[in-house]
Amino acid sequence: MKKPILIIFGLLLCLTSGCGMNDNDKNSRNNNKTEAVKPKDMDPKDLPQVPAFQDEKTREYMVSTKEEEPGYYVLESKLKGFRMLFPENGEYSSYLSSRDENEEIIAFDSYEKTKNKMLNAQIEYYQRTSFINNPETMLEQVRSENGYNGSFEKLENEDKDIYIAHKKNHFQNDKNKYSFSYRYFGYIKSPEKKQAGIVFSFMFRCPNDEKPCTLDQDHLGDQVKKQMKSITFLDYKQEK
Repeated sequence: MKKPILIIFGLLLCLTSGCGMNDNDKNSRNNNKTEAVKPKDMDPKDLPQVPAFQDEKTREYMVSTKEEEPGYYVLESKLKGFRMLFPENGEYSSYLSSRDENEEIIAFDSYEKTKNKMLNAQIEYYQRTSFINNPETMLEQVRSENGYNGSFEKLENEDKDIYIAHKKNHFQNDKNKYSFSYRYFGYIKSPEKKQAGIVFSFMFRCPNDEKPCTLDQDHLGDQVKKQMKSITFLDYKQEK
């Protein structure tokens, strides 16, 4: 009769102390608990010393402190509709941002002082809206909003279709010798996630007339494409 009692006692001990779990398993659990702490809930002095984390509003969107690529971290929309690479020197702009049940606009600025380069960007995410899955309708809207009559380059990924175009704008009545900007804009359609998509706009300019400007030599399109290709549409909260 003592043997069954010993077996039962051993099973209970395993359940409470993690019998059969090696050190790697235990470390994995501990790491998961650590990663569960969001940057917005951490002490700023324990966060990366870059604007994306040191700015209070911006770090609310940051997924973790892990640098995904050199100079980039991961942002997640508050509607939990998508994730994308976000520059370390990017800062959320509340002036042009907004959110409701099915639409979220995330505007941000990014300033590279050494290059005298300013980026003003806007990501408009839509869900549960029928028009967002119609490329013809959306591209006409993008053309109208940007005063553009040309064609779009189509970048195909496994999980999305990206339409992108660009134009050079000149500022009128501006004495700044760098009185121009490059604007990249377009539309992203999710073939897998129905009634979900993104309209985007990235404007690059040189804010300081006293310093050299390298916009014409910079690979601005590559930078925009990197961020747009990184977008992943998420499946959370799709219930009606």
